[in-house]
Amino acid sequence: MPARYELDERQWSTETVLPDPSTIAAIGIHHNLTSALADLVDNSIDATASHIRIRFVQRGTTILGLQIIDNGRGMTAEGLKQAMTFGARREYGAEDLGHFGLGLKAASLSQATSFEIYSRQKWGPAVGRRMDQTVSQDFSVGVMEPGAANERLDSVAGMEVPSGTLVEWRGLKDVIHTSDHGELTEWRSAKLRSIREHLGVTFHRQLRLGTVEMDIDTFDVERNRTLPPLKVDPIDPFEGSLQQDGYPRTFVVDLPDGASCTIEAHLFPPRLNSAAFDLYGEPGEARQGIYLYRRGRLLSGGKNWAGLRLPKKELGLGRIKIDLDSANEHYIALNAEKVTPVYSEDFTRAMARAHAPGPSSSSLDSYFTDLQRAHKESKKTKRQEIRLVEPAVGLNPAVLSRLTDLQDFADFDPLDLRFVTLPSTELFRADRTARRIDVNVELVRRIYGSEGRLSNRDGQLLKAFLYFLLESDFKVEQRWNVIREDRHRILNDVLLAAFAEDFIQPNVQKDQAHEKNGGA
Repeated sequence: MPARYELDERQWSTETVLPDPSTIAAIGIHHNLTSALADLVDNSIDATASHIRIRFVQRGTTILGLQIIDNGRGMTAEGLKQAMTFGARREYGAEDLGHFGLGLKAASLSQATSFEIYSRQKWGPAVGRRMDQTVSQDFSVGVMEPGAANERLDSVAGMEVPSGTLVEWRGLKDVIHTSDHGELTEWRSAKLRSIREHLGVTFHRQLRLGTVEMDIDTFDVERNRTLPPLKVDPIDPFEGSLQQDGYPRTFVVDLPDGASCTIEAHLFPPRLNSAAFDLYGEPGEARQGIYLYRRGRLLSGGKNWAGLRLPKKELGLGRIKIDLDSANEHYIALNAEKVTPVYSEDFTRAMARAHAPGPSSSSLDSYFTDLQRAHKESKKTKRQEIRLVEPAVGLNPAVLSRLTDLQDFADFDPLDLRFVTLPSTELFRADRTARRIDVNVELVRRIYGSEGRLSNRDGQLLKAFLYFLLESDFKVEQRWNVIREDRHRILNDVLLAAFAEDFIQPNVQKDQAHEKNGGA
């Protein structure tokens, strides 16, 4: 009997097939905290926000949640409903950063057990929705009464939201559970630092243009107050590249469909120490490779050469900048989290044949040859790099200026040097959590022969000495171990013994001689 290939519609009926809960659980699996926040910042920028604030919410030593607040154009009830619908892709504008219609949900549920979103347009009613992991059962979301949503936006501390959006993550998955205030401060400081750096790198073009301002703070619900916000500064991963010998160099990529695009190859000087080069706490050489941008937003930062080369030491001084546009974007696929681009074989082959415009028409191979040559040359004069933790309060401008002239500061929070009252058994006390070196004010008075109140401008020689002695300890992220604490104890003992020899023993001998001479 011959096989039948025709389709008879009369033999078919329909049934509804809902996604399995594991499907939604898998959405956003490639996100971490910083990439998830960047995805929500995309939405805020698309909403033309001029100010975006990331906020940790805490009570005592408990982190209650995290908020993303913006003053963009906000959403209507229908717009918010669409934003809460999985896969509901709106019509994106030519400059929009959104892409898949999954960002809000995927990013939020990857980091929190539930999230709420409140939004309003200028002169319009506020709307509120809530979603948690149970959304996979029937795809329902919580709806807040307009009046309550309006009150919620009006109560945002330290920021007015006449129009805009507040997203609140509750039940954070990547969070510390502790009763120790010091450990909480340490955890939060590390998170703030990583968030500031990631947003500063990812959105460095927008931040540099001044089209949007971003900052991060912490709100304490018990005290009903916020800590001062920390500004997110732009970090351009191409800052500091060589501007000589034809670099940065533009290459033309001729694509299979007849279109073409350009890529920009950069070469960095050896031993460059800067936050823009040494990204995410890694040596700059580790971040070699392709930097892919879309609508001015950095999608991926190095660590691969799109199949052209394997990352290796001799290519560590190179970075290539590619901007997605209408000519090349269909050759490069993005995952839903916008963190892992996949370059098609056609695009990689076209890049391998890239050529410089003009009569020289050098190939991209010449760029990799230049990188290898620069690496070889750098080994001939290699010296040990010096990177110090930045001192903030305590050192005078003249001292700081000299220090800045000599070297760059490492990418750690700065430390303070202050005069405080300490036991006579301590010349100094180092506080890693508060990032502070306390100096015994009474001993300082003895050393400098000062009386009365001392200001932070005093004692520069002693402060500079203690700074160089201890600053390397403040490069350590984890808790100080027993060996480091023992080192501080030994330093205190030895320095106090030296202090006694110089400032106590001579006075004792002088008094004894005075008594021997009959007090004359």
